[in-house]
Amino acid sequence: MNNEVNVWLEQVFEFLGKELSLLENELKKRLLSFTENRIDLYNVFNYFFEIRGKRLRPILVLLSAGLARELRSKLNGKTSKTNETEIELAAALELIHNSSLIHDDIVDESSHRRGQVTLNHRFNNKVAVLAGDLLFSHAFLIMNKLEQPKISAILTETVEKMCQSEINEIISPFTNFEQYIAHLNAKTASLMSACCKSGAILAGADEKTVLALGEFGTNFGIAYQLMDDYLDDEQPKNFEVNLLLQAKIYCEKAKKNLKNFKNNEYKKLLLSLLQYVSDKPYLKLKESQENIT
Repeated sequence: MNNEVNVWLEQVFEFLGKELSLLENELKKRLLSFTENRIDLYNVFNYFFEIRGKRLRPILVLLSAGLARELRSKLNGKTSKTNETEIELAAALELIHNSSLIHDDIVDESSHRRGQVTLNHRFNNKVAVLAGDLLFSHAFLIMNKLEQPKISAILTETVEKMCQSEINEIISPFTNFEQYIAHLNAKTASLMSACCKSGAILAGADEKTVLALGEFGTNFGIAYQLMDDYLDDEQPKNFEVNLLLQAKIYCEKAKKNLKNFKNNEYKKLLLSLLQYVSDKPYLKLKESQENIT
């Protein structure tokens, strides 16, 4: 885990400790399966996964599924826990996310990711692009095993949107705020929305619940990317926008998406993710001050 963690994320990690441990085991198992005991192939992927991310996408899957299960238990009087299929779904979403990171690094010609040299610089573009493709394909192998056509359709459409947005940005950069938000939606928020919707669907949620959690994922994802752009000083050049203010606005929108859910630990932790986004500037400031001292 990198050092970009605060008290809000720590609460989530603590609550989902068992599930996230199972997720790591699942990802290791998948790594071994698609490298087929080839040490050279294993070294490529092991290098990339040596420094893990925050696992936000799997966390959204698990919290959304948990919230949906809590709602169902209130209706039918039966309680249920996280099952193996939810862990597999979470792993598939994490593979899709990491595949997109590998491809982004190639397109952006990035030299570093998560504090280490990117896959394309450590090996080369040919290896990196095929590695990203392999992660994509394995994610959908997992989805086929789950036999959830509705979820598979959502994820396929999401990957299509992500690719379209990257191509559009290269060919025809956005020139106004509406285009910029549409780009952030497709680039980042669509996958987070898919995580929330697919987790809820797998847990047996009704359409209203799936829609509400999907909207939460969209607004959370836009807020998250706005805050990242603000912190990375990636202000759009063709128009003026207060990225910090807009990030807070989308956090408020996401909060409203959960207002009709009864209070429980899953809702509390989804709200904690919003607080994490809001606190990121203060976290970065604290880290910079600590580095100076």
